[in-house]
Amino acid sequence: MIKHIVLVRFKPDTALFDIEAIFTKIGNLQSILPTMKSYDYGRYNGSDERYKGFDYAFYMEFDTAEERDAYLINPEHVKVGTALRAMLDTEGSESFFAFDYDTTRLI
Repeated sequence: MIKHIVLVRFKPDTALFDIEAIFTKIGNLQSILPTMKSYDYGRYNGSDERYKGFDYAFYMEFDTAEERDAYLINPEHVKVGTALRAMLDTEGSESFFAFDYDTTRLI
């Protein structure tokens, strides 16, 4: 199983409505790409000591790296990804971080 995790920091003036809308659009990709096995998102709610400036995270799961790779280049994903990136804070530190891992492999 491949877990695709993304952390983001939105521009300070981004409305909650717009944040919810982009996460809904990302989730709707599941109807176009049924290889996306699960999807979830949420706002950071941990301690200040561990906070690195990322406001939200989302993740999805795929059975294989090939399915994840097909998702990444799918035109609908590219369109939603472009819309998401336009909403991100480009000031200061990084506003986007992706981390993928395979739950069946350690090496």
